[in-house]
Amino acid sequence: MTAPADAPDDTGMDPSEDLDALEDEQDGDGEEETPKKYPKKTLKLAAIGIVAFLLIGGTTAYFMGWMHAMLGIEQEKKVALLQLGKPVNFELPQIKADLKTGECKAPFLRAQFNIQLSSDDIDRIEAGQDKLMEQVILHLRDQDRQDLVGKAGADKLRFDLVNIVNNVIAPSRIHGITFKEFVLQ
Repeated sequence: MTAPADAPDDTGMDPSEDLDALEDEQDGDGEEETPKKYPKKTLKLAAIGIVAFLLIGGTTAYFMGWMHAMLGIEQEKKVALLQLGKPVNFELPQIKADLKTGECKAPFLRAQFNIQLSSDDIDRIEAGQDKLMEQVILHLRDQDRQDLVGKAGADKLRFDLVNIVNNVIAPSRIHGITFKEFVLQ
């Protein structure tokens, strides 16, 4: 039992209208676009990337102190006071040393210097004075004349002498060294 094509439907719609609606849906004019669907793997990777970025960025911000600044948290400022005391000059005896050379007549150095240190450390330097003098002379004998010439040479020698003195009187430290006499012949 088929109904004739001209006969109306039970639904009350004309069958030609149904065909037009069906063709419009199949054509997809572009008026109505379906949302793009991303694969699940891409969504998972994007979520992991965002979480990792937030964790790394948050940790960096916290340890760099940026979070405290953003939240308005004031940090306590700590002040360290060092009481070095007034430096005391300790004069070492005059030093004469031959400098290293490959010739018969070697140049020599005559020097006298003061060590600036705190008054508490004078006992340490007096106790180690012989060892100190020996190490200074050994260091000077390993130097060439060209190593000690000019301001750069004197500064390098001063730096080396500070290290030698600090090693002898460890754990104490000196403030500096001043040359009273520095003759290089």
